[in-house]
Amino acid sequence: MTHMKKIFLFTIAVFFVFSATAWSSGIKDRMKQRLPVISSLKNKGIVGETNQGYLAFVSSTVDRQDVVSAENKDRRAIYQHIAKQQSVSLELVQKRRAKALAERVKPGHYYQNEAGAWVKK
Repeated sequence: MTHMKKIFLFTIAVFFVFSATAWSSGIKDRMKQRLPVISSLKNKGIVGETNQGYLAFVSSTVDRQDVVSAENKDRRAIYQHIAKQQSVSLELVQKRRAKALAERVKPGHYYQNEAGAWVKK
């Protein structure tokens, strides 16, 4: 392998490492910015954690759908990334995350059980 090819491959590898870091920090920053709104929606009993690892409206009150949609979009991107990294299905990652989220739900907040019913903790 020539010296130029090695430099080219090294440059490509560095690009991918920094791209992945920038991608994940962008999602992390957006999720952190949305957290106060999502916490408020959960405290009001408007949204809860689904059995698929996403947010959904628990009642007929739909408030800040833009925030909920953006959160779910970023969660899906993360789940897809993890699924690809671990060579497992997206559904498996979603189920694992849903289980972890349900276990950490605060008292008074809603989560969806495996049958799909909303449960207030």
